[in-house]
Amino acid sequence: MPQVGPAGSARRFDPTHVLGCSREEAVELFHGRPVTPGEAEAIAERSYRWRRHLRDPHSYWITTSEAARILMLTPGQVTRLLDRGRLQHVRHVSRVRLMRRAHIVALAEARTVDG
Repeated sequence: MPQVGPAGSARRFDPTHVLGCSREEAVELFHGRPVTPGEAEAIAERSYRWRRHLRDPHSYWITTSEAARILMLTPGQVTRLLDRGRLQHVRHVSRVRLMRRAHIVALAEARTVDG
């Protein structure tokens, strides 16, 4: 299992943060082997419990509604951006589109600076 840093740490990859689970759950999902960030994200597409993290301000993944709140847009506007391929996302097995919080926050901050 890779070294696990504090949630949100930019210096260390934390697979438990990507999956929104405990260390024990991650060990089970990864079968005890080290994984890359891409592998963790691929596993998250199948096993991330996004409903558990709807109100978690530190979650790795966010839904369309949370992205809309962060970007100060309507959910419909975010959906149109997703449909046009303008926002990076993954499609969860439940068909919900998930975006990386850090990416959406960076977009929002860039919009504020460009203002």
